[in-house]
Amino acid sequence: MDRLSPLIALALSAGCLSVGCDDAPSASVPSSRVVAVTASADEEVEDLCDVAPSANEAPTLTFPALATGSAPGAPTRPRWVNVWATWCRPCVEEMPMLVEWAERMRGERADVELVFVSADASDEAVAAFRASHPDAPDTVRVADPESLGTWVTSFGLDSGATLPIHVITDAEGRVRCARTGAVSEDDYGRMRDLVRGL
Repeated sequence: MDRLSPLIALALSAGCLSVGCDDAPSASVPSSRVVAVTASADEEVEDLCDVAPSANEAPTLTFPALATGSAPGAPTRPRWVNVWATWCRPCVEEMPMLVEWAERMRGERADVELVFVSADASDEAVAAFRASHPDAPDTVRVADPESLGTWVTSFGLDSGATLPIHVITDAEGRVRCARTGAVSEDDYGRMRDLVRGL
């Protein structure tokens, strides 16, 4: 036992030298940790978005010609555009969650305007959907679903992008994130943090 005591003392001393054992808090965070946190945040946005241009490279979002409804005016806060269709099962399944997320985000300093854009071919299809889903949010509809390919390439997605499509703009209307495919509850924190940072 006596032979172990010096070894334990030596190990503790070495540990204090390597990590610091004084009681005073560190005056500053090492820059390597700041860089790591910033890189981690960037990686999370990259995981969430298929396209994530910086503010100075981001295109301004313009809406395609609409058959019903009118394009929203200039944004005053970040805007989340969800392109969906009544025949797109993942789109329909995620709609209530998106509405709930937007409400939850407002309470978490991430106020966002949620806009739904239908890619359906007719007003009748949307009307029938709304009749069987009375809680469905308001939506506008593109005049020509075939124009979506050209529209999505204007902000960096492939012309064959699949629905649902999510487009997040900053308060100046610049596209800061675009992705194809449904989101899940696991994406909430990253989406909230993205909106909060705009």
